[in-house]
Amino acid sequence: MENVNPSSGFNSSSADAAKVASAVSPVAISDLSTTDGKTWQFTVQKTVAGNVPNIGSLLLTLTGCDDQQIALSGANVVSASVTGSFTQALAPSYKEGNGSACDMSAVTGYLRLSDFQEKLTDGNVYTVQFTLSEAIQVKSANIWARISNACYPTSVAGPGCDVMDLCGEGQGAFHKAGSWKGNTVTLGGYTYTEAEGLAIMTPNGNSAGGLKDSRAAFSQGATVLLNRQMGYISATAYAAELATIDAYLSTLNKMTTYNMDDMPTGNAAAKAAAGYIGDNIKCEDGE
Repeated sequence: MENVNPSSGFNSSSADAAKVASAVSPVAISDLSTTDGKTWQFTVQKTVAGNVPNIGSLLLTLTGCDDQQIALSGANVVSASVTGSFTQALAPSYKEGNGSACDMSAVTGYLRLSDFQEKLTDGNVYTVQFTLSEAIQVKSANIWARISNACYPTSVAGPGCDVMDLCGEGQGAFHKAGSWKGNTVTLGGYTYTEAEGLAIMTPNGNSAGGLKDSRAAFSQGATVLLNRQMGYISATAYAAELATIDAYLSTLNKMTTYNMDDMPTGNAAAKAAAGYIGDNIKCEDGE
């Protein structure tokens, strides 16, 4: 999980920095949601009758589980988009112009999204999505909508810390007989018992070095599934990585049909997904 330094320029009253030209917002903004801690989304919907100017910009700050701001920048924001009747890629930026209705001069570490092509219309829901380089946990967010010469700030909830718990047991916890506690795992369309899993993860009792991509992918995929089944992590933790691993393993035969020396390899995406799980699932004490 990403270790993000709090932004020194942020405080709990930063939402008050925006100048509000109207007391009633013409749009409703939903709470934040995510399935993997990396890709986040919220919706925007027009709520008043009559014509409403298009959104000039959306400005967003995130608050983590330690009640500190998670600073957003080009170093950790990978991409952004908005989907209404079509999907538009957005160019993330991190500064609102001088003289804006939303005065962000006292706020740092925020994400700015602008240049929306689709107009706000009755009944349409617009899903705004942004992807980060690392999984994080979000307690809440402040979102400012600049529409024409008015600024509408709002606070929304994140999924919280328990829902997005990504810290569990590393694969070593599942290397001994009985450690699967009667569970099985299904990867790539095949179901594996504990005995079958251990034969792949620890042949001859050895799990050391030189893992082929398929074996590494299986080992970390099984680790995620077992952590979920035992309640150590949330049911959606590492969803993106697990999907990548499952897609790769679905192109192979059942892993138990291969000799250990001939395990398939050469899938960089699955290898990266396995590496990410291995690097993050076993959190340090106190995280």
